[in-house]
Amino acid sequence: MAETAGCVFPLGYEIGLCHDLLEETDVTEAELLSALKSFRYQDLSAEHITGCVVELTGVFTKAAFPELKKQERKRRETARLVVISPDARTVKYADLIYNINWMLRFGGEKLEKYLQRKLALLERLSGGDEALRCEAQALILKCLQNKKV
Repeated sequence: MAETAGCVFPLGYEIGLCHDLLEETDVTEAELLSALKSFRYQDLSAEHITGCVVELTGVFTKAAFPELKKQERKRRETARLVVISPDARTVKYADLIYNINWMLRFGGEKLEKYLQRKLALLERLSGGDEALRCEAQALILKCLQNKKV
C-alpha cells in the first residue's frame, strides 16, 4: 500500500507506512513528529507526514463515541474523510485498494456489504489522485459484477 502511494506523490510512501500508526499503537502525534525529525526529515516534510497521518486516523470510533450507533459513526467518519487533504485522500485510495484485495480473500459473507460501502465512500471522496481513485472504483465494480461476493 505504501509503495502504491509512494509512486504517486512525494512523501506518499511515508504517509502510507504510518497511516494506521496512531490508531493501532500508543504512538502519539507528537512522538511521530519527533521521530520523523530525528530521522532527518525537514520540519515541513515531517509536519506534512504527521498531518496526513492525523487526517487518516479514525475519529468516530466506538471507544470515542459509544453513545452513537455504528451506522451513525460510519456516516460521520465518511463526512470527515471527504474534507481531508488531497495527499491524505490519495493514501486513502491506496489503502482501500489494499483492503479490498484483502477482503476478497478473507471477507466472506461481509464482502458485498463492505464493497458497497467503499463504493459509496469513493463516490464522495474525490480530490486525490484520480487514477488511483478510478482504480479502486473499477476494482469494486469488477468484483460486484463478477459476483465474486
